[in-house]
Amino acid sequence: MSTGRASHVFISYSRTNTAFVNRLVGDLQRQGITVWVDQSGLQPGTPDWETALRIAISKAHAVILIASEEARKSPYVKDELRLAHDVHHLPIYPLWVAGTQWINCIPLGWGGTQYIDARGDEAHYQSAIQQLVAALSGARPVASMAPLSYTYSPTANASQAPGQTQQVRSGKGLPTCLIATVVSLLVVGVLLFALAIPIFNFISHLINTSTNSFPGPTGFPTSAPAVSGTLHVTPTSFNTTRTEGTLGGCFYFSGQGWTCTVTLQDTSSTGDVMWSTKVSPDSVTLSESVAIVPLTPGASQTVAIKIPDSYCGHSDVTFKGPINSVDVTIDCS
Repeated sequence: MSTGRASHVFISYSRTNTAFVNRLVGDLQRQGITVWVDQSGLQPGTPDWETALRIAISKAHAVILIASEEARKSPYVKDELRLAHDVHHLPIYPLWVAGTQWINCIPLGWGGTQYIDARGDEAHYQSAIQQLVAALSGARPVASMAPLSYTYSPTANASQAPGQTQQVRSGKGLPTCLIATVVSLLVVGVLLFALAIPIFNFISHLINTSTNSFPGPTGFPTSAPAVSGTLHVTPTSFNTTRTEGTLGGCFYFSGQGWTCTVTLQDTSSTGDVMWSTKVSPDSVTLSESVAIVPLTPGASQTVAIKIPDSYCGHSDVTFKGPINSVDVTIDCS
């Protein structure tokens, strides 16, 4: 483990969750916690961003993982976790921000770990921040993230090349596990047999019913599963110039750049919208006050898009919902 470690925490995340990270950084800093995130930690003109990331992890005292399906797919997030855990032995605190299944938002081998759930409305977010701050400050410890334990066999099998090692799971308690597995299979078999007739009758009823797939008189739920909402964004394009004040839907201030405001709305009659964003180029950011919370049917929310004065040209912001996405273009001169 490296010595002389700084007092910051490192945030590992996918670019898809940038808006959430921007808000999280501001909230943690207001609690007196120093945060290193690549958007602000990498100084302009840094020649080797990979080395900068490695140094930042080596000098951190903890890592916050922004867990989502996009983060699970990111090779950079996976490498950052390996470097933090395997090399520097840092505590890793997962903050679950998006997705419906935890196992789909975390790399294989880490699915059984504890996490802080920040999904949902504003109250859920504030509660998650309190738990995270308490864990980072040591006031209320939360078990940090660690993968399943593995051991390495010194004997290679016949299919391995010379010098390679074989990764195998620990063999402790193998007889007990086998007995438990057999018993579990027997119990499952008995339950499946006992439920076979009711399930068959239920399926037959669904097939033969043309007016209602979820009949009430038989005791089954009368409401169909909720469908995903439809995301609507206005406006979807801006054309503005370096003119002080509000022009073309954006406010410009010399030296600070443009701030353009869009409105997100769930236009469906049923189903919530959990939205996310993708910006291009990286210099375009969303307001730190933006909270990624579900939009209920008919509900709306405003989002501020910021473009620095040092960059001007064509910018794209994509707002992604569960069943559709909306592109917003901004042209400035």
